[in-house]
Amino acid sequence: MNVCIAVPALTPTQRSRLAAALASHSLTFCAEFPEAEKRAALAAAHIVFGNVPAAWLAAAPGLRWVQLESAGVDAYLAVNATPRATPVQVTHLASFFDGAVAEAALAGILACYRQLPRLLAAQPHARWIKPEVEPAIRTLAGQNVLLLGAGGIAQRLTRLLTAFDARVRCFARTARTGTLSTPAELAAALGETDLLINTLPHTPATIGFLDHARLVRLKPGAVVCNVGRGSTLDEAALVALLDSGHLGGAVLDVTAVEPLPTDSPLWRHPLVLLSQHTGGRFPGETDRKLDVFLANLARFERGEPLTHLVQTDRGY
Repeated sequence: MNVCIAVPALTPTQRSRLAAALASHSLTFCAEFPEAEKRAALAAAHIVFGNVPAAWLAAAPGLRWVQLESAGVDAYLAVNATPRATPVQVTHLASFFDGAVAEAALAGILACYRQLPRLLAAQPHARWIKPEVEPAIRTLAGQNVLLLGAGGIAQRLTRLLTAFDARVRCFARTARTGTLSTPAELAAALGETDLLINTLPHTPATIGFLDHARLVRLKPGAVVCNVGRGSTLDEAALVALLDSGHLGGAVLDVTAVEPLPTDSPLWRHPLVLLSQHTGGRFPGETDRKLDVFLANLARFERGEPLTHLVQTDRGY
């Protein structure tokens, strides 16, 4: 089979590892190809490893399987819209980034609670702002935390935040013990929430989920943290409620448009901490991605079900 590796910046050792594992296949490393050559390589591919423009895959009639190197699958949900003799299987890195994203969320929240952005901004100017920041410092102990979503990231955050003596609840559309699941339960919980953490994926049902009507229900002074998808949060409503003083801060790893446009008010807002979608990064990440791909490749070759197969009907 023709296998196209579209993962960028692989080291010689990583390329050698893939070449050895795929010795019985025709292998192409196409990540650094010019566009025309990359399109041609993808058009001939049976297997693709990496994130490529989803629209290009329509020109690959023999495509059987795409292993994404992301958890997000938004652009690839229509990969089978083009009639094919054999539907394309799409697998993603579900749960792969959970630990890193949870740590990043906690780091941003603690920085916001301890007023670190203001303190760091004052440091190069030798400005002693202790009297100004001390009244705004918070602790997680006793805080009412509401997590949107109950997946791997939310579960890790629940354990981390509980260790700080925060009171944590989750909202998910699938009812389970101890989890809020109805719009009425969510509406009631928002008014008691000190810290709202969004881990929701991008689906038709979650676009704009955190709109003005829901954000304004939050307890005055509440902090919003978004490590889910930028499309789920109404950023204009967020800025308006920060400006009005209703909300006390925002920690955003994701935004609706990335890279964030230079004219976005989020860049310069004193109550916003932007981590520029770095939440999922961790040492050894690419080697771990290769582990996932090669384990799935072995299943593919044996005709076994692939792990983390995208459920296109659910959107993730």
